[in-house]
Amino acid sequence: MPLVREAVTLKEKEPIYWGSWKGRVIEAISIYRAQTWEELRDITGLSPKSLNKVLSELFDAEAITKGSDGRYWARKDIYDTYVKHSDQLKAQKDDIPVRISEEEQKHLVTRIDEWKQFKELDFSLKPEHFFLKGSDLYDLSMDLIQRARKEILIANPYVEQCDLSDKLRDAAALKKNVILVTRRPDDKNDEYRKRKEVYHDTLTKSGLRLTYNGRVHAKLIVLDRSVAIVSSMNLNTSSTAGSSWEGGIVSKEESVVEDIRDSILALREKPDSESK
Repeated sequence: MPLVREAVTLKEKEPIYWGSWKGRVIEAISIYRAQTWEELRDITGLSPKSLNKVLSELFDAEAITKGSDGRYWARKDIYDTYVKHSDQLKAQKDDIPVRISEEEQKHLVTRIDEWKQFKELDFSLKPEHFFLKGSDLYDLSMDLIQRARKEILIANPYVEQCDLSDKLRDAAALKKNVILVTRRPDDKNDEYRKRKEVYHDTLTKSGLRLTYNGRVHAKLIVLDRSVAIVSSMNLNTSSTAGSSWEGGIVSKEESVVEDIRDSILALREKPDSESK
């Protein structure tokens, strides 16, 4: 049986900045003992530009300090509230920060250019976004999921067994951090619904972390905090096998990738979400 996330919210007791980029930095310092700039970047997943902006704002607010040895410290009262709040959330919060280095993030961006040349496609990466359709969208999605080194986040309403979802299962089995937010199978055909339920069980047994939310309709993928895919493609055979015409935008623009990743993680924490 799935563990139902409690509907009770601790919103009124949340520490200052909780849930924001500033809060992510303070949480990294207070809870996960990140003290160097590199550790903060690797744990928070923020781009260098975004991280420097957040650090500057926290310095201005006197919420953090930096020692002569280059280590960052949260102000004691803020530190204490974050530690206490984290303890309160332990029963609900199972996210362990995945450290992804800058080199690992750049790996997939480089791979896109290699893939483009191999496929002999003519588009520019200079605008940071590009459009793909049909088999090209499917092929790149498969390639990047297979080559992601640390983390794959997905939001998709319809998930059943297909080549793409099997790639997610394989990635989770390799101990990569694979998080999927989808709708609970609710097909009127009992046999079809049961088949999807069994496959969802297979995904979680592989190590994939699955969350149900009935409001999900977006189709999003974020890989190693460096590339995001926003498309019409569902994780089922009618979408991935070419029966329906699908298209989408691939982005490597840092703020876009960060915002999409934040949205998927925030969706997991909604009171109406259930972690399987």
